[in-house]
Amino acid sequence: MQAGKKIAQHLLATGHQRIGYIAGWEGASTQRDREAGFRAGLNAAGVALHAREIGNFTMNGATEAARRMFAHSPPDAVFVANDHMALAVMDTLRFELGLTIPDDVSVIGYDDVPAAAWPAYNLSTVRQPANRMVAETVAILMAQIENKTEAPRRVEIDGPLVLRRSVRRVRRSET
Repeated sequence: MQAGKKIAQHLLATGHQRIGYIAGWEGASTQRDREAGFRAGLNAAGVALHAREIGNFTMNGATEAARRMFAHSPPDAVFVANDHMALAVMDTLRFELGLTIPDDVSVIGYDDVPAAAWPAYNLSTVRQPANRMVAETVAILMAQIENKTEAPRRVEIDGPLVLRRSVRRVRRSET
């Protein structure tokens, strides 16, 4: 949830006001947590979510979601629930809808997959701290093996916001 809040705060701090969200598969706890944090960050600033679509964590789903989202009253920024979908959204916006990133719309993803850093994308994103996640999972499993009465626990591991060139600072004259 913290990463979703961090993304909302960053988009708001850079002057965005019409902010959209392209969700992953709604049954995934990661999707629900990211969106809950994102919405909480927007709500704390008194900003309503401008648009929402579902991409189902697929590239085709993300492409269709982008088309729907940008057909009417497009956002000035969009948070996409994972980087693979964000790359598809960026391609759709640029090559199909003729928009420029970040001049026309800012895009931010989640995961920091290798392609996010490619010059063709330069996607701002949240890095998943995979090594820390694995270490924590192993520690929990070992504790449960050693002590059968060990209660399951939930651990949140915050990842850093990786700022690249897909998010711009909105000038006051544009708001």
